[in-house]
Amino acid sequence: MKLTAMALFGAGYLLGSRAGRERYDQISELARTAAAKFETSGARQRLEAYASRLEAYSSRAQSGHRPPA
Repeated sequence: MKLTAMALFGAGYLLGSRAGRERYDQISELARTAAAKFETSGARQRLEAYASRLEAYSSRAQSGHRPPA
C-alpha cells in the first residue's frame, strides 16, 4: 500500500512539475514581450514627461504660486 501511494505521488509530482514548467515558460515569454512592447511604444517617455510636469506643478504649489484658473 505504501509503495503504491509513493508511486502515485511521484507520478503526480512529475506530471505536475512538467505542466508547471511549461506554464512558467509561457508566462515569462509574455512578460518579455510586454516589456519589449512597452519600451518601443514610447510610453516610458510620455510617463517621464508627465512626471516632470507633476513635479514642477508640485514645487510651484509648495512655493505659494497658484495654478492658472
